[in-house]
Amino acid sequence: MRVILISAVLSTMIAGSSALAMADELTNLGSELKGEVGSMAGEAKGEVKGEQEQMKESLNSKREQMHSDMKAKREQMRSEMKEKRDALKAERKEMKKAAKAKKSKAKKHAEEAVESLEPSSY
Repeated sequence: MRVILISAVLSTMIAGSSALAMADELTNLGSELKGEVGSMAGEAKGEVKGEQEQMKESLNSKREQMHSDMKAKREQMRSEMKEKRDALKAERKEMKKAAKAKKSKAKKHAEEAVESLEPSSY
């Protein structure tokens, strides 16, 4: 009876220790899986952050490009308008000059006509 009892106790101890070892292995496996899932989640989070940063930089560069394009167009329009204004001023100046020359010519002709109509003293 003692032999049976001893063997039963020994088999229970062996079964208990093997179950304990299996539980320990499962715990270690669970920890490893948890660590791997955590590291994968960290990598995915890092990739998403990297993509967000890249998109943000891309949008900023596009916005800066649009601002510089608009500024260049404004400057171009200003220079074109200045050229047109200068051309109109030059044209107006030429017209005034021509009108003044025409007026002086008309005045000269009028004086000559008056002189020719005056009776001569000879």
